[in-house]
Amino acid sequence: MHMTLIGWLHTLACFYALAIGGVLLWRAKGGATHRRDGLRYIYAMLCVNVSALCIYQLGGFNVFHVLALCTLASLAIAFASARWRKPGRHWLRAHLTAIVFSYYQLIGGLINEAFVRVPALQGERALVGLVQGVTMMAFLMLLAYFWGRTARAGMAAVALAAMATASQAATVTLDLKDVVPGKGTLMIAVYNNSEQFLRKSMKKLTVPAGDAAMQVKLDDLPPGDYAIVLFQDVNSNGKMDTVMFGIPSEPTGFSNNAEGKFGPPKYEAARFTLPADGTTIAITLHK
Repeated sequence: MHMTLIGWLHTLACFYALAIGGVLLWRAKGGATHRRDGLRYIYAMLCVNVSALCIYQLGGFNVFHVLALCTLASLAIAFASARWRKPGRHWLRAHLTAIVFSYYQLIGGLINEAFVRVPALQGERALVGLVQGVTMMAFLMLLAYFWGRTARAGMAAVALAAMATASQAATVTLDLKDVVPGKGTLMIAVYNNSEQFLRKSMKKLTVPAGDAAMQVKLDDLPPGDYAIVLFQDVNSNGKMDTVMFGIPSEPTGFSNNAEGKFGPPKYEAARFTLPADGTTIAITLHK
């Protein structure tokens, strides 16, 4: 059977996506290897589905092209949910669902191609329906398994957090630099999730500004992940003064000395891990 260059590209990308997608679903989730394989799978699937949109040998725009558009949408959801941890605490399920759906579309497309291209299978409507039904059930079971794993992991995390809160309290020591000596107060806010970052802090502290280099201790924090934001209220008016476009006119600082490109940094850039025995982080104030 003669195939065009796009046809060969589509076919080779399909085989690679089948292989790397199987590895992605089988291997342990998380970590650098998983992220690397995930990006390879997304790139391969982009090639598969964009090339599918360019194949019209079967007569114009058809169901295969509709499925390609659906798969491209699921890939966008998979990438965005993992990259920006959205929507909220449900991002992992959204990511897993989109990945599993895209791989099911790949397998389902392979089955359809087999019943369209292979002469012995052409016209076997009942058989193709049965095979697709069994495949769908298998992927629904796989998705239910992943959802169950995330639910158990979530309950375990809640239980561990509750135990840590009840039995442990750690201290963060802020090693501050470039404080305007003796001017006003330092307004410190602690955040423990990206959804409430810069909106609603879980802990606040106000201390008088001391020397240019000074330390502040934040006590009674359960071990976990946090981000700290502070500014020096130089004129003691109880708020952070700004100039044009909301740019702060008073010294500000973030944990990890995180900086934003257009506006404040994201939670992930400022996030640090507080161990049970406490930690010290350095923050340089900038104006």
